[in-house]
Amino acid sequence: MPDDHGEQKATARRGTRFLLTVPRPIAIVSLGVFLNRVGGFFSIFLTLVLADRGYGPSQITVGLALVAVSGMTGAGVSGWVADRVGRRTTLLLSTVLTAVFSLALVGIDGYWGTLTLACLMGAAVQAYGPVAQTVVGEAAPEDRRVTLFALYRMALNSGAAIGPLIGGIWAATDMGSLLVGNAAVSGAAALMLLALPRDRAPGAATPGTPAADVPEGELPYRRGVFGDLRFVGTSVLLGVIALFYAQQTGPLPLAMKDSGFSTSAFGALLTMNAVVVILCEVPLSMVIGRLPVHLPIGLGALCVFAGFSINVLGITWPFLVAGVLLWTLGEMLISPVAAAAATEAAPPGSGARYQSFLGFCQSTGMSLGPAFGVFLYGLGPLWPWIVSGVAGCVVTPLVYRLLRARAVRAEPEPAPARTS
Repeated sequence: MPDDHGEQKATARRGTRFLLTVPRPIAIVSLGVFLNRVGGFFSIFLTLVLADRGYGPSQITVGLALVAVSGMTGAGVSGWVADRVGRRTTLLLSTVLTAVFSLALVGIDGYWGTLTLACLMGAAVQAYGPVAQTVVGEAAPEDRRVTLFALYRMALNSGAAIGPLIGGIWAATDMGSLLVGNAAVSGAAALMLLALPRDRAPGAATPGTPAADVPEGELPYRRGVFGDLRFVGTSVLLGVIALFYAQQTGPLPLAMKDSGFSTSAFGALLTMNAVVVILCEVPLSMVIGRLPVHLPIGLGALCVFAGFSINVLGITWPFLVAGVLLWTLGEMLISPVAAAAATEAAPPGSGARYQSFLGFCQSTGMSLGPAFGVFLYGLGPLWPWIVSGVAGCVVTPLVYRLLRARAVRAEPEPAPARTS
């Protein structure tokens, strides 16, 4: 009989060894994103902050839309900035500006002044992610890259789970002081980021990348992302997947409400999603990290679309739970692998722009997804789930083939046979 106790001890030792060998830059940006999400009180409670200042539904809607667009812009621009001024500098700018704008909002009461600072703050907050992912991709050994991206995401999701709890208690005491708390946490993250290695000069090869790979006389930032059509196409398709993934906060709660479920039931499903991701993504990544990227991403896309299209069978507990587990599995299969694939696709010195473009596509999908799903729900309660199934039949094979084509192209050609 196998020694179960001995196997458990061996597994624990492997887990401890893994955590002890996490490269320092990855540990720093992971702790940074944890603080970023824990302290993201303003973005979480923006609606309540605006309502507390006396603004009505139409003004709040405009404000939320503008802040969402600003966040997408911040994610999209941050990579281009980082490839010019450096990863450490950009991350410090992101966190310091978040703290400054948050404190400035304390003294601003006017509608347009509030929105201007909120938009600037939204852009600064969203600028962090793509650059931090670049640090993870460049510092991670190739054979552990997917798992280390999963570890980074575990920190992100843990912060996102804890932040609303702290913010909810804080908001019940004093809504205005949320902004001070946001600034304090961002300031702590900035201090921690000072421990990152200093940026290399523009044009220098990144760790693990031979300098010879950069053509002589060509700075890396001149090699545009849009010259890599396979990467652009894959990122756009991943943005479409994010669009449908975001239906969890659009038509899904509406459908549950219309079927007689309480808001606490919807909250329980989202909590289940967060718990499964936090507990399972890192162990799962150790398996999928050995697979060609088109397999986990293709399967993940299938799970996301199937997880929502299953609701066409009925809004009942069995289908709701099965759906959440499916799109949660899809998230765990896609997210760390897509980030690692962006690192591998980028030419030397261009990693931040590749992560930034991927982040822009995904954040655009996540921003537009709820409204798109609610629009479909307005046409009929089955339409969001029908469209999810149809989109899955188109997007899944497309993203699989694009990634498969890149993998085949990247395989080294066999050496010519030597003739005697």
